[in-house]
Amino acid sequence: MKYVAGLAAAGLSLLLGACTSSPMAVQSPPQTVVSDGITYKVEQVTASTWSVALPSGLGDAPNKTPSLVKAVEKASGCKVTDSTYGRQGTVLNAQVDCGAKPKN
Repeated sequence: MKYVAGLAAAGLSLLLGACTSSPMAVQSPPQTVVSDGITYKVEQVTASTWSVALPSGLGDAPNKTPSLVKAVEKASGCKVTDSTYGRQGTVLNAQVDCGAKPKN
């Protein structure tokens, strides 16, 4: 009986370890990126998803999306392929491609 309980505990331990080492579970601290004199806080969410908070100085500027995309590309070293706004327009979530395309 102890043998079965030990096997169950070991199996559970392996499963939990697999969850934390998943490629979707990226653990990296936010990066501070300065672009065109504006400081951005950029975070990697998954292997191909990054987010950047809208800095207070950028507001509703007409060029805010290209500026945010540029910050993500600078932090990730990859090309942004798609993006959407979240958190009521205060965060840009971007999908990046680090594959065969030239990195920025």
